[in-house]
Amino acid sequence: MKKVFLILGIIAGSLLLLCCGGGVALYFLADSTTYAKPADACATVTAAKGTSAFGALKDQQKKDTTAFGRTYGGCVLTYEATGTLTVAIDVPSSASDVRTHYDAVKKLAEASTAAGATVTDVDGIGTKAFAMYTTAGGALMYELDLYDGNLYLSLNLTAPAGTTLTPDKVRADFLVIGKSMMTSLESSSSGDRDD
Repeated sequence: MKKVFLILGIIAGSLLLLCCGGGVALYFLADSTTYAKPADACATVTAAKGTSAFGALKDQQKKDTTAFGRTYGGCVLTYEATGTLTVAIDVPSSASDVRTHYDAVKKLAEASTAAGATVTDVDGIGTKAFAMYTTAGGALMYELDLYDGNLYLSLNLTAPAGTTLTPDKVRADFLVIGKSMMTSLESSSSGDRDD
């Protein structure tokens, strides 16, 4: 009888090792994209496919942001007629820092729906993404926030009253810009990550 329990114990232990041990091994072997901090945020933004969709560029300014215990890069592009595009690029060393950043910003966005903003999840880019927009007063404010691996990216366009831009048009342009930036930051080897 003891021999039967010993054999059952060995089988149960093996199954547990295969199940949980295999799951842990798969977690560590899973493909995870790592992104590099850009050496120049404005150069990364202006080189991205799709930024020309907003017309002639009038000015660009570097804009660093300090939040979540670190400083990360960004850029503000001002277009002749379209408005202002503000981009933030956060590349910390930990993917969990990026998820925390994303979750905090999404919670703030969801709270803004009482003021008339529309917030929706966006598929087709990053691990998770959401958009928020408002057309109050005939002006358009559209923001796309996403995270993927150790990258948090935020694109925000503020267009003046009377703009002909629509949320759908900006969303399509932002998907092109965001994917282009993700590709360039993924393949970049000249930058480094914030620690």
